[in-house]
Formats: sequence, C-alpha cells, structure tokens
Amino acid sequence: MPTDDDGGTSPTDVVVTLAFAADAGQQMLESSPSVSEVIGRLRAFMAAVGLPECEVDATLSSVTLSYWTPGMSAPVTVMRTVRVASPRLGRLSGTVDLLDRVEQRRIEVAAAVHELKRLKDAPGPRQRYYLLAVLASVMGWVVYLNGFSATTVLVALVATLLTAPVIPMVERLGLPEVFGTALVAVVIAAVPNLAAAGGMSLVVGPAVVGALYVYLPGVAVVSSVIDGLNNAPLSAVARGISAVTTAGALALGMLAGNTIGAGLGLQYSPIDATSVPLPVSVIGATVGMAGLAIAYGTPRRALAPTLLMGSAGWVAIALLTQRGSASGWVVYVLAATVVGFIGVVAAARQRSTTSVYLGVAILPLVPGFTLYRAMLALAQGEPGALSILGDVAIISMSLAAGVAVGVAIGGNLIRGGRFLTRYLPPPPTPVGRPRRTRLSAPTTPSTPREGRPKPPE
Repeated sequence: MPTDDDGGTSPTDVVVTLAFAADAGQQMLESSPSVSEVIGRLRAFMAAVGLPECEVDATLSSVTLSYWTPGMSAPVTVMRTVRVASPRLGRLSGTVDLLDRVEQRRIEVAAAVHELKRLKDAPGPRQRYYLLAVLASVMGWVVYLNGFSATTVLVALVATLLTAPVIPMVERLGLPEVFGTALVAVVIAAVPNLAAAGGMSLVVGPAVVGALYVYLPGVAVVSSVIDGLNNAPLSAVARGISAVTTAGALALGMLAGNTIGAGLGLQYSPIDATSVPLPVSVIGATVGMAGLAIAYGTPRRALAPTLLMGSAGWVAIALLTQRGSASGWVVYVLAATVVGFIGVVAAARQRSTTSVYLGVAILPLVPGFTLYRAMLALAQGEPGALSILGDVAIISMSLAAGVAVGVAIGGNLIRGGRFLTRYLPPPPTPVGRPRRTRLSAPTTPSTPREGRPKPPE
C-alpha cells in the first residue's frame, strides 16, 4: 500500500483497525441495538481514525468492513458472523465507550483489541443477582397495575421463580426460542389461576401481566423503529417480526393459562389498571423498569435517564386520560413521542446508543394489560375479544409511530445544530492530545479542549 504525504497508513494498521472495528460491531449487534445505530457508529469511528473510505455494512447476521483506496491491488475486507442474543446493554455501552477511547487516542488499537476481548468474555450478572433484579421488576409491575397487594405480588413472584429453569431447558433441548417464551407464559398465567381456584384472595390479571412484563419485546420494537427511520428496511422488518412473534407467544401462553382458570369454573373480569393512584403507579413502574434495566446490564449512568423518560411517558398518558384532553391512540402517540425524544437527547448527551434507553423506558406504555383482557375474553368465550385485540394492535402501532416521531424530531434537532446543541456537552477529547487524521500520522500541536470526564461503569 502506498504511503501518503502526511505520514500515511501502514497495511498492518489498516488490517488491525478493520479487525477491531468488525469485532466491536459484532459485539454491539449481539447485544441487541438497532443495526442502523451500529453502522452509523462504525462509520463515524473509521472516519475519526483516518479511514473515511471504509465501507461498513451490517445485518442481523453479519457485519462487514471493506477498505480500498486508489493504488491498492485489492480491497481489505473483514467480516464477522453475528448471533443476536438477549439484551446485554452493559456490554453494548462498554463497547461504545471503547470506540470513543480509541478515537480520542486514550488507548491504542492494539491494546483496545485485548480490552474488547476481555469485555466480550466478561460474565454477565451472576445468576442470583439477575434473578433478584427480575423479581424486583415483577414486584414493581404488579404494584404499577394493582397497587400494594401483598398476595398478588407473592403469587406473581412464585410464578416467576417457577419459570427460571424453563429457558435454560429449552436451550439445552435445542428448541426454538419462541417455544420457550410460550411455555414461560403458560406457567406464569396458570399459577395465578390455580391459586385463585384454590381459594387465595388475589387479583389474577396483575399477577399474570406483572410477571410477563420482563418478557415483553421492548428492545426489539425500538430497534425496529430506529432501523426503519434510518433506511435499514430489512433489519426493521426482521426486528418487527421478532417482536410480533414474541408477543404472539406470550398471548398464546396467557390464553392457555386463562383457559385453565375458565375450566376450573373461575369467572372474573380484569380491574381497570388506571384505577391505581398515579403516585403509586409511577413508583411501581419505576421499580419495574429499574429491576429490568439492572437485569439487562444497563450502565449506571444510563439508569436515571431511562427511569425518567419511562415515568414521564406514563405520567403523560395518565394526565391526558384523566383530564380528557386526548383519548385513544392519540394519547399513546403523544406519550411515546415524549419517550422517544428524551431517549435521543439522553443518548446524544452521554454519547451512547438510543436503544440503551428506549428498550426499557417504553415498557410502561406497552399494552400488556389490554392483551391480557383480550386473552381472558377469548378463554371465556366473550364476543368482544376480537375488538379488544384490535385495541392492542392500534395501541402498539401508535407507540411505534410516537417513538418514530420523537426519535426523528430529536435526531434532526441535534444533527441540525439547533436548539438542543447548546445543552449538549462537546464530545470528550483528552487534554493536550488532538484527534489524529491518520492511524500512524504524527500529531501537531493544537489548542486542547477539555472534555467532560466519563463516569465510572
């Protein structure tokens, strides 16, 4: 490879940097963000380290980087296979931070390669901590739906504990993931129904839905919306199908559990979830989001913005509904717009990906309780079941539209350099070490700009 007048880039530097970027992209995609966010981040990284000619392409199954300049006999291409797994937002955030550090010359690429491997091999949260976080989340969601009902919370926690071995068993048997999701939903729905049939005093609906909230496909929905906005239609459709499939499996599981209750002679109608006092529901939603965020490995610095935007969305729905200023799908569009907008601003402020925040923050708005009502109506043979299912579809589409509007508005304001930029800190740059233009190019003195120190992970 020929060298440039300014010092050039050696072939070894190019290969090492492309391999590092491909590994980082693989790790980000396997942590479940949107494909378009990964592509955009890798393109920005390659331009920052002096390889703007590098082409970046990614799907849900692979990430490819290819570099070529005039005079090269053939392009240098690096490809990695991707296997998307459950969200690991801590690893995602750590990878993004590592890319930032390489851009800012706080760490060399060769050292970053080893650190990325350590980050990849680092174990997730210990099983007992993960389980405790999930149980705390379930408790919060039951309070969010039904207030402080000790018996209902207890039954939901027992149902959650009984599902702990289900997913590992399904994985060992090599069965599709959706089968495990459906089986989990059957257990979670059956336990409260059997408890009620046995004479326990509880409200079945919140016990079922509260335990199922941790399985709702919030991350998949948000990733699908973001990919759709950023001209990644194949990934958007794939994520959307994944979200619909997961929701369908949960619905079938609820239907089976409710059918067990109906077969035992239970006749009940779900309470109105909006009857819970607003302060209580906000507390419950906050605890529910916090537990799930911890289980997903959300970094500490992202926890407060996530809880803020999720609570803000739910408060918007509650206030607009109570005051009658909006109704139906309009309420959900407005609330989701608030969540999407805050999510983009938080991601820009903390130099992270939007998926880190929105995947959890959108959950208080997801119509889990309405879906339960539809499955209950089907199990009891009620004629209005299909109408309730239609409400679920309308609310879900309204949420997707609202998130899209909020993300689009926030992204355009930030990229356009208007309004929000005065409130955003400058990209952190190490004092006295200017950003280089080529991987091996010598640096020249420049005026340092102090960056905002990064919080500890």
